[in-house]
Amino acid sequence: MKTQLVITDLTRMQRGRVCIAGYDRSRTCIRPVLPPPGIAESDLYLNGKAIIYPFALVELELLQPLPEPPHTEDVLYEPNGVSFIRQVVGREQVLAWSLFDRVSDIFEQPIHSDIGFNVMDCQGPRSLGTIQPRSIEQVRYAPGERGAWDYRLSFTDAEDITYRLKITDLTWHYFCDSLRDENHDPQQISAELSNRLHSRTVYLRIGLSRGWKQFPDRCFLQINAIYTFPDYLDGRNFADFAQQRISDEHGQYFIEETP
Repeated sequence: MKTQLVITDLTRMQRGRVCIAGYDRSRTCIRPVLPPPGIAESDLYLNGKAIIYPFALVELELLQPLPEPPHTEDVLYEPNGVSFIRQVVGREQVLAWSLFDRVSDIFEQPIHSDIGFNVMDCQGPRSLGTIQPRSIEQVRYAPGERGAWDYRLSFTDAEDITYRLKITDLTWHYFCDSLRDENHDPQQISAELSNRLHSRTVYLRIGLSRGWKQFPDRCFLQINAIYTFPDYLDGRNFADFAQQRISDEHGQYFIEETP
């Protein structure tokens, strides 16, 4: 079935894969999925131009719902039939379609904090939602384990609970990496990004990971997308920073190599 979606989530997975999600005309959240290995980052482009990015309206062919609570939004789609329609204005209005007061309201099941913030797999009505945090505490951008980079955000919601969550937002990753150079270290970048968020109205898209080998029965909370008003990106999207990185790798200007 041909369906138009406003893209709200574009997250980085492992091994060059991404996850996308958005809302249709009835304001139903849909996460288009493919069989393993999933959606490649290159699938976001057509003829070298990004067509799937936050607040792009795209049309795609949905095939079969594949709900696996709490990931009830999953729908198999045809990857060769995606077309770009236009960029959507009124971003705050779109985010309001899925706005919840508290993080706990999104998932409608207990949130555990024994090994990071998580909910139990195989239950719950949804895995995605939006909140407007009461306060932003701190941005973390630092080298992580095994050569990867660690992107995290601490914030407090309307329930006065402080969360420290991993950021999986593809654009945020590229943006952070684009700021890093010989004279701008990760600690400085963390402080600068914290200040940017403190001075803006912030909306967070909160999602759930899948269970994995170490914790097969847990779905961990993560930040799928960060949106600010005014826009901290000044109208840019992930592809602008991805192109910069390609240029860097060809030696046109210097930024350290990012895993």
